[in-house]
Amino acid sequence: MRLFYFVIGTVSLLLCANQPAIAGDPWRYDATRNFKVELLSNAPTGEASIREHAVVWHPVKQKYYLLADVVPLNSRHHPNTYETEIHLWSSPNLASWQYHGIAIEKGNSDKAYDSYGVASPAGAAFLQGKIYVPFSARRTRKFTQRGIGLAWSGKDPEQIPWTKSKNPISDLVGEDDDPALLKMPGDDRLHLYHRRTGPGGYRIVHTFSDTPEVPESWPAAKPITSRPDSVRAQELTAVFHANGKCHLLIIEHLKKGGVKIAHLVSEKPDTLFVSVKRESRYLSTESQPSKLAYSGHISPVVQDAKLIALFWTVPQKNKRYGLLGHPVFPQSSLMFDSDYTK
Repeated sequence: MRLFYFVIGTVSLLLCANQPAIAGDPWRYDATRNFKVELLSNAPTGEASIREHAVVWHPVKQKYYLLADVVPLNSRHHPNTYETEIHLWSSPNLASWQYHGIAIEKGNSDKAYDSYGVASPAGAAFLQGKIYVPFSARRTRKFTQRGIGLAWSGKDPEQIPWTKSKNPISDLVGEDDDPALLKMPGDDRLHLYHRRTGPGGYRIVHTFSDTPEVPESWPAAKPITSRPDSVRAQELTAVFHANGKCHLLIIEHLKKGGVKIAHLVSEKPDTLFVSVKRESRYLSTESQPSKLAYSGHISPVVQDAKLIALFWTVPQKNKRYGLLGHPVFPQSSLMFDSDYTK
């Protein structure tokens, strides 16, 4: 596959902002610094939208890598990620981004478990010199029977396309989507979280493996969160480890009151996740930009076990949407009721 090199990120000062935005728990971000990723008409992809995404730090290459759904504006499914593939960018600073091409291709036969698209990379992880990223595999023409596949880079992530698992690593009853990986310090296992449907409705589930490239090594995923009676459905948008805690960010569709993003934490990756604060399950409006697209998919950027930035899916020009990021203030801390989360 031919590589394209195209800088699409910018850093700008928001002239109207004299003071940094102060988010509600758990972070404070600097709204005067703006990271932008977009695909314009002169991009190698043509004008396109960027939806679910993951950003991971590569300590050997000393770069950040962005993996994201790309939906061409001329797609008959736009703005949805059906029949799409997952693209790759790199950056030394989160500001200027170099586009490399398609890292994870959809299957090349009608019998492949991902023949109708790969999508929704909600979180990637670095392990033993490789970047691993899970994806939702669209198996049928009607995009049913979705399972979770896994892709991984070589030592040089920019050599694309990446390798994929021959079979799903998680394939439960119902539809599986929104997968994210977590790598814990001092633990060679990869932890997988994803949304599933089926018995009990939309839930977030967890499984793990210390040989992730072997699909059979992943036990059947089990629920890792409770679902309040007020919540109709849950979708995963991020998982990360920082400040000694495992964090889940979950898009919750309320029976009344629209959509909110829950922030849950756990001491360990495989125990029940609970609200960060007793009195507040959800991110405050100050915790995010004011204009978000499709519930505002969030990608935390973690380096050396510290949260350093956040990216969101936001509307751009016309029907197009892309990514907006802000750095987190160094003094910002992820706050929680310690006696509640243990």
